[in-house]
Amino acid sequence: MQKKNIYTFINLVTAFAVTLFFSCQSKTSNTSSYLIDEDAPIAEAFEVNLKYTDSGRLTAILRTPKMKDYTNKGFAYREFPEGIILDIIDKDGKVSVVKSDYAIFYEETGLIDMRGNVDIKTADSTHLTARQLYWDQSINWVFTDQPYKSILPDGNVNEADGFDANQDFTILNSRINEGTMFIEE
Repeated sequence: MQKKNIYTFINLVTAFAVTLFFSCQSKTSNTSSYLIDEDAPIAEAFEVNLKYTDSGRLTAILRTPKMKDYTNKGFAYREFPEGIILDIIDKDGKVSVVKSDYAIFYEETGLIDMRGNVDIKTADSTHLTARQLYWDQSINWVFTDQPYKSILPDGNVNEADGFDANQDFTILNSRINEGTMFIEE
Protein backbone atom coordinates (compact mmCIF):
# COMPACT_ATOMS: atom_id res chain seq x y z
CA MET A 1 0.00 0.00 0.00
CA GLN A 2 2.92 2.29 0.78
CA LYS A 3 4.32 1.93 -2.78
CA LYS A 4 0.92 2.77 -4.28
CA ASN A 5 0.79 6.05 -2.32
CA ILE A 6 4.30 6.97 -3.46
CA TYR A 7 3.38 6.34 -7.14
CA THR A 8 0.19 8.34 -6.72
CA PHE A 9 2.17 11.15 -5.11
CA ILE A 10 4.74 11.08 -7.97
CA ASN A 11 1.92 11.09 -10.57
CA LEU A 12 0.30 14.09 -8.87
CA VAL A 13 3.62 16.00 -8.73
CA THR A 14 4.29 15.17 -12.40
CA ALA A 15 0.79 16.31 -13.44
CA PHE A 16 1.21 19.52 -11.41
CA ALA A 17 4.67 20.22 -12.96
CA VAL A 18 3.36 19.60 -16.50
CA THR A 19 0.41 21.93 -15.84
CA LEU A 20 2.77 24.65 -14.56
CA PHE A 21 5.06 24.20 -17.56
CA PHE A 22 2.27 24.62 -20.09
CA SER A 23 0.65 27.52 -18.27
CA CYS A 24 3.99 29.34 -18.07
CA GLN A 25 4.63 28.74 -21.75
CA SER A 26 1.18 30.07 -22.62
CA LYS A 27 1.74 33.25 -20.62
CA THR A 28 5.09 33.80 -22.33
CA SER A 29 3.53 33.62 -25.79
CA ASN A 30 0.82 36.09 -24.72
CA THR A 31 3.39 38.62 -23.49
CA SER A 32 5.37 38.36 -26.73
CA SER A 33 2.45 40.08 -28.48
CA TYR A 34 3.43 43.22 -26.54
CA LEU A 35 6.98 43.26 -27.93
CA ILE A 36 7.73 46.00 -30.45
CA ASP A 37 8.78 45.01 -33.96
CA GLU A 38 12.40 45.98 -34.60
CA ASP A 39 11.30 48.02 -37.65
CA ALA A 40 8.77 50.03 -35.64
CA PRO A 41 9.44 53.66 -34.71
CA ILE A 42 10.53 54.45 -31.17
CA ALA A 43 7.71 57.03 -30.98
CA GLU A 44 4.85 58.45 -33.01
CA ALA A 45 3.34 61.90 -32.61
CA PHE A 46 0.11 63.28 -34.00
CA GLU A 47 -0.97 66.86 -34.78
CA VAL A 48 2.57 68.15 -34.17
CA ASN A 49 3.29 71.88 -33.84
CA LEU A 50 7.04 72.33 -33.12
CA LYS A 51 8.59 75.73 -32.58
CA TYR A 52 12.33 76.18 -33.05
CA THR A 53 14.23 79.01 -31.43
CA ASP A 54 17.78 80.31 -31.67
CA SER A 55 19.05 82.56 -28.86
CA GLY A 56 15.45 83.25 -27.81
CA ARG A 57 14.30 84.19 -31.34
CA LEU A 58 11.62 82.09 -33.06
CA THR A 59 13.24 80.78 -36.25
CA ALA A 60 10.84 78.09 -37.51
CA ILE A 61 7.51 76.41 -36.92
CA LEU A 62 6.93 72.86 -38.13
CA ARG A 63 3.40 71.51 -38.43
CA THR A 64 2.53 67.95 -39.42
CA PRO A 65 -0.39 65.56 -38.90
CA LYS A 66 1.96 62.67 -38.08
CA MET A 67 5.63 62.15 -37.19
CA LYS A 68 7.41 58.83 -36.75
CA ASP A 69 10.65 58.85 -34.76
CA TYR A 70 13.29 56.31 -35.81
CA THR A 71 16.16 57.85 -33.84
CA ASN A 72 16.71 54.44 -32.23
CA LYS A 73 18.13 53.14 -35.55
CA GLY A 74 21.77 53.06 -36.55
CA PHE A 75 21.14 55.86 -39.07
CA ALA A 76 18.62 57.94 -37.13
CA TYR A 77 15.76 59.70 -38.92
CA ARG A 78 12.31 61.19 -38.46
CA GLU A 79 9.59 60.52 -41.01
CA PHE A 80 6.59 62.72 -41.82
CA PRO A 81 4.38 60.37 -43.87
CA GLU A 82 1.47 62.82 -44.17
CA GLY A 83 3.57 65.83 -45.13
CA ILE A 84 4.79 69.02 -43.51
CA ILE A 85 4.23 72.75 -43.41
CA LEU A 86 7.36 74.59 -42.33
CA ASP A 87 7.43 78.33 -41.63
CA ILE A 88 10.98 79.72 -41.71
CA ILE A 89 11.29 83.09 -40.00
CA ASP A 90 14.25 85.31 -40.87
CA LYS A 91 15.92 87.90 -38.61
CA ASP A 92 13.56 90.62 -39.84
CA GLY A 93 10.48 88.53 -39.00
CA LYS A 94 9.69 87.72 -42.65
CA VAL A 95 8.22 84.25 -43.17
CA SER A 96 8.93 81.75 -45.94
CA VAL A 97 6.65 78.70 -46.15
CA VAL A 98 7.65 75.21 -47.30
CA LYS A 99 5.06 72.47 -47.88
CA SER A 100 5.32 68.88 -49.09
CA ASP A 101 3.21 65.71 -49.10
CA TYR A 102 5.98 63.65 -47.46
CA ALA A 103 9.27 64.41 -45.74
CA ILE A 104 12.08 62.60 -44.00
CA PHE A 105 14.80 64.19 -41.85
CA TYR A 106 18.14 62.39 -41.45
CA GLU A 107 19.48 63.42 -38.07
CA GLU A 108 23.15 62.55 -38.64
CA THR A 109 23.56 64.47 -41.92
CA GLY A 110 21.01 67.27 -41.40
CA LEU A 111 19.46 66.42 -44.79
CA ILE A 112 15.72 66.82 -45.33
CA ASP A 113 14.15 64.96 -48.28
CA MET A 114 10.76 66.43 -49.27
CA ARG A 115 8.60 64.67 -51.85
CA GLY A 116 5.30 65.19 -53.58
CA ASN A 117 3.95 68.65 -54.38
CA VAL A 118 6.86 70.50 -52.82
CA ASP A 119 5.82 74.16 -52.66
CA ILE A 120 8.00 77.02 -51.41
CA LYS A 121 6.88 80.61 -51.05
CA THR A 122 9.70 82.85 -49.89
CA ALA A 123 9.31 86.05 -47.93
CA ASP A 124 10.23 88.06 -51.07
CA SER A 125 7.38 86.39 -53.06
CA THR A 126 9.48 83.87 -55.00
CA HIS A 127 7.37 80.78 -55.62
CA LEU A 128 8.97 77.41 -56.37
CA THR A 129 7.28 74.07 -57.02
CA ALA A 130 8.95 70.68 -57.49
CA ARG A 131 8.28 66.95 -57.23
CA GLN A 132 11.17 66.47 -54.84
CA LEU A 133 13.57 68.77 -53.05
CA TYR A 134 16.49 68.22 -50.71
CA TRP A 135 17.55 70.73 -48.09
CA ASP A 136 20.99 70.32 -46.55
CA GLN A 137 20.74 72.24 -43.28
CA SER A 138 24.42 71.80 -42.47
CA ILE A 139 25.44 74.00 -45.44
CA ASN A 140 22.11 75.85 -45.99
CA TRP A 141 21.75 74.49 -49.52
CA VAL A 142 18.69 73.23 -51.45
CA PHE A 143 18.78 71.07 -54.58
CA THR A 144 16.89 68.66 -56.80
CA ASP A 145 17.46 66.63 -59.94
CA GLN A 146 13.70 66.62 -60.63
CA PRO A 147 11.74 69.10 -62.78
CA TYR A 148 10.82 72.33 -61.04
CA LYS A 149 9.23 75.68 -61.76
CA SER A 150 10.04 79.01 -60.16
CA ILE A 151 8.23 82.32 -60.43
CA LEU A 152 10.30 85.27 -59.28
CA PRO A 153 8.87 88.47 -57.72
CA ASP A 154 9.45 90.39 -60.98
CA GLY A 155 7.32 87.88 -62.92
CA ASN A 156 10.18 85.96 -64.51
CA VAL A 157 9.39 82.25 -64.88
CA ASN A 158 11.98 79.48 -64.99
CA GLU A 159 11.37 75.78 -65.62
CA ALA A 160 14.18 73.25 -65.60
CA ASP A 161 15.22 69.70 -64.81
CA GLY A 162 17.10 70.41 -61.62
CA PHE A 163 18.92 73.08 -59.67
CA ASP A 164 20.97 73.78 -56.61
CA ALA A 165 20.90 77.01 -54.62
CA ASN A 166 21.62 78.54 -51.27
CA GLN A 167 18.54 78.58 -49.06
CA ASP A 168 17.99 82.30 -49.71
CA PHE A 169 18.01 81.67 -53.50
CA THR A 170 20.53 84.49 -54.01
CA ILE A 171 22.79 81.89 -55.70
CA LEU A 172 20.98 79.59 -58.14
CA ASN A 173 22.51 77.07 -60.54
CA SER A 174 19.89 75.63 -62.88
CA ARG A 175 20.11 72.97 -65.61
CA ILE A 176 18.36 72.83 -68.99
CA ASN A 177 16.30 76.00 -68.51
CA GLU A 178 13.22 77.20 -70.25
CA GLY A 179 11.23 80.23 -69.20
CA THR A 180 10.08 83.79 -69.60
CA MET A 181 12.24 86.75 -68.67
CA PHE A 182 11.19 90.38 -68.68
CA ILE A 183 13.89 92.84 -69.76
CA GLU A 184 13.64 96.62 -69.51
CA GLU A 185 14.39 98.48 -72.74
